Amino acid sequence: MAFNRAKNSVFYGCNFNDTGGSRTRIHGIDYLRESIVACALYNSKERFDPPKCHAETRVAVLESIMAWVDHRQRTSSIMWLHGPAGAGKSAIAQTIAETCAKAKTLCAAFFFSRTASERNSVDRLLPTLVYQIVLAIPSLEKLVTDAIEKDFTIFSLSFPEQLQRLIVNPLREAVEQKLLAENSPQLIIIDGLDECAGSDIQKSILSEISNALTVFNIPLCFLISSRPEQAIRQAFNTSCAQKLTARLALDNSFDPEKDIDTFVRSKFNEIKQTHQFRSYPPGWPTDDAIQTLVDRSSGQFVYASVVMKYLETISLQIRRGQENIISMKKCSTVISHSALYNIIAITWIMVK
Repeated sequence: MAFNRAKNSVFYGCNFNDTGGSRTRIHGIDYLRESIVACALYNSKERFDPPKCHAETRVAVLESIMAWVDHRQRTSSIMWLHGPAGAGKSAIAQTIAETCAKAKTLCAAFFFSRTASERNSVDRLLPTLVYQIVLAIPSLEKLVTDAIEKDFTIFSLSFPEQLQRLIVNPLREAVEQKLLAENSPQLIIIDGLDECAGSDIQKSILSEISNALTVFNIPLCFLISSRPEQAIRQAFNTSCAQKLTARLALDNSFDPEKDIDTFVRSKFNEIKQTHQFRSYPPGWPTDDAIQTLVDRSSGQFVYASVVMKYLETISLQIRRGQENIISMKKCSTVISHSALYNIIAITWIMVK
């Protein structure tokens, strides 16, 4: 029915429906959700069974970090956890994330990985953190979504601009309006910063976070783990970052050999319990064999972890696998690790 030529028409008792194809409103929270990297979360299914600290290991390190997290009058708003590859940084970060999530003190976490295309770039770091912050502190949702709905190009802007609009400004306004609970979560974990592409980007991330904490005094704290790469060291050595940062080095002061010994003995006990139909000589494995594995690890948990996973999963004789590893000549860490991986590769070829 058309009324394009009708004049002075009067309608009684009629219902009219608008079929003009009105636009569906885009909600800021939905736009934010679509912009995150879900596989970078501490509990992502893509990171299922991530490395974490074995029971009764890393006790001193974990206690130091948790004391810092729980002390809300802390003088350092950043803690830099650093150490060489394989020292266990990600396992510690994962354990802290899980512990703080249960205690409701975790705001957000992002786990970088240079081998995962979505997790080796700064591009979606801020949206991923902000989405988790909104879930952890619901009173921030409207402030954040308002900022997004004012400019839907916000996730194309620079890291400093996103940080200012999506974290700093909402938090400052929430503080002014007294929207934050006294016990609102504060911890943000960024693991593997050295695995984010671009040394200049790494420095920029640290610089902007330090600036936000210094200038605006936002109620957050950051646990940042990385290798002590030159660019990152330089960023932490700036006057602004130095004043804010507590440093925690995974070195011999925490006696990693003792923790590795505990880990290895526990794993051997698990192997004997789960392979009960195999015969083991009394006292297997010997203390000397365990000590050799600890020495080979050179303080790096990744070596001990790979060895024990290998022994847990091979279908050949476990004792023979252990003897192969023990028999490797003592040499540099790099060569020793290379030899280990060669043994494991050869074993898998034989199994298949």
